[in-house]
This record gives sequence, C-alpha cells and structure tokens, in this order.
Amino acid sequence: MKSKIRTTTCVILFLLTSFGICSGGFGNPVTDDVSRLLLLLKNNIPKDYKIPINHIPKNMSGVCWFLLNIYPLEQSLRELAQVFGAISSNKDNIMLFITMLQNLRFKFDHEELEVTMQMFKCHYREVKWPTGQYFDYVRAILNSAGKGKGGFRCAPPPCPAPSSAPGSEAQDHDQTRSRGSLLCLLLIPVTACVFLIVWVVKSRTGGSPEMNQQILSSDVERASTIPIPLQQLTSPSDVPVTGSA
Repeated sequence: MKSKIRTTTCVILFLLTSFGICSGGFGNPVTDDVSRLLLLLKNNIPKDYKIPINHIPKNMSGVCWFLLNIYPLEQSLRELAQVFGAISSNKDNIMLFITMLQNLRFKFDHEELEVTMQMFKCHYREVKWPTGQYFDYVRAILNSAGKGKGGFRCAPPPCPAPSSAPGSEAQDHDQTRSRGSLLCLLLIPVTACVFLIVWVVKSRTGGSPEMNQQILSSDVERASTIPIPLQQLTSPSDVPVTGSA
C-alpha cells in the first residue's frame, strides 16, 4: 500500500511539473505518461459505456472553449470516478486528471471564469459520449490548455430560440398527437348522443302508414267509448208529460 501511494504521489508530481505549475506557464500537459494513462482508461472502460458530460461546442465558445469546459469536465470526471471502487486503478488514474484540471483552473481568476460561464450558460449541452470519444475530448482540452494564453477575450453568441432548442420539435409533435387523441375520445360520446337523439325523434314521428292507421283507429275507438254525462233538468218544462191529471 505504501509503495502504491508513493508511486501515485510521484506520478502526480511529475504530471503537475509537466503542467507548468511551478514555472507559471502552461507547458505541454499531454506528455507520454498522460497519453499512456488516457489509453489505459480507454482500454479498461467498456467502449459502449456512455459517459455524461456538460460542454460547449467550439463554434459557440471561440477562444474561450477550453476555459468554459474545464470545470464541467472536472465535474464529469468526479462522477465517473464514483463508479469505481476505492481501490480501483481506474479511479486513481481519473483522480490524476481531476488534479490536473484543478491546478489549471486555479491559474485563472475564479470570479471572471464564473461570470464568463454564466454568460455562456444557455449554450451548454448535456451529452453522453462513448469511452473513446470522451477521453479524446479530455486530450483535446489539455492540448488547448497548453496552447492558450489564459485570457477571457470572448463574447457569447445569441441564445437559441426556444423553438429551435434540441427536442422542441419532438415535444411539439407529442403535444399535437395528445390533443388529437383527446379530441377523438371526446368525439365518440358526442356522436353516440347525436345518434340516440335522432333515433328517439324518428321513433316518435316516423313509422309506416299501416302503423299510423292502427294508432289512429285505436284513438277513435277510445274516444267513442267515453261516457257522456246526462244533463241535469233545471226547469219543470223540461220534464216529459206522461198523461193527463
């Protein structure tokens, strides 16, 4: 265990020295040892494993590309390191790159970097890259850091409109389909009600002539059998004469 800690410490010191921490410059961070570590991680992690990361493309960040992506890459590597156990060599190697990115980030003004990241906030994209593409991106960030001058000479482009945001067209399509399904569900009971009303009206007013004639005859028969009450006699003259006194 002690030998492992000693070896790791030596590697860290070597990487930080190659990174130019003591001299104040960036230097060339991608040394042969760094390349071997990147290759080792690419081989140890399955190629089809998707690693999430939040980043800004080069065409939207300009000369501030690697500055704006340092901290998101550091956070992504921390989440990746948590996947492995405490005694995993993959975790140790990932922690080396986290240390390199931290020391690189400390070279810049923290407040200025945070303000710049807030200006570009709407351009960050959440993606999941396979192992090979992910560590090629780590190499590209370190190479750009070695060539950069450490300035914040960049202005953010206009934020994309909400309608052109990724996934907005699919979301609109889903909403339109949902509304169509709801209208179809409402149309079924409305159609049933209309059909029922038409059937009731036709059953009352419609029918064949024979049926109408039978209904009319039955109505006449019922009317002829209604008893008519006798009129009350109100005067003597109305009493019929049956004989002489």
